[in-house]
Amino acid sequence: MIEWQTPVFDRTAADAAAREDKCFFSPALLNRIEGNTAYLAQLAGITVPPRTWSSTDFLTATEMQRILDNLSRVRTALKADSVGQIPQLPATGWWDVNNIEKTQALLMDSWQKEQQAVSYAGERYAGDTIGVM
Repeated sequence: MIEWQTPVFDRTAADAAAREDKCFFSPALLNRIEGNTAYLAQLAGITVPPRTWSSTDFLTATEMQRILDNLSRVRTALKADSVGQIPQLPATGWWDVNNIEKTQALLMDSWQKEQQAVSYAGERYAGDTIGVM
C-alpha cells in the first residue's frame, strides 16, 4: 500500500529567488506527487500506477502531462472536478507545483470529510444545521 505524504504547497517567489531546495524538481518531490496521486486513486477505486523517480531521471513535457492527467483523472473519479487547480503545461513554476500539491491536499481533505459524513434519513449528512427546527 502506498502511504500518504504531506503535500508541500508553501513555496513563494522569495523561496525561488533564494533558490530554496523545495523550489526545484527532485526525485523526492516527484515521488511524493506520484505517490499521493496513486494514494488518492486507490481511495477513488481507480488505478494510477506511480512512477518511481531517481536522480538520473529527467522530467519531460510528456511525463509532466502524464502527472497532470493522472491528477485530473483522480479528481474526476472522486467527483471533485471543482476542487483545486490543475495547471497547464509546462507546469514547472513554483506556483504550478504549489497548485498540484494543494489540489492533492484539498482532495484528501474532501475525501476525509466525506468519510465522516453519516447517512440520515437516506441522505448524506455532514453536520449542517440548515432547516433544523
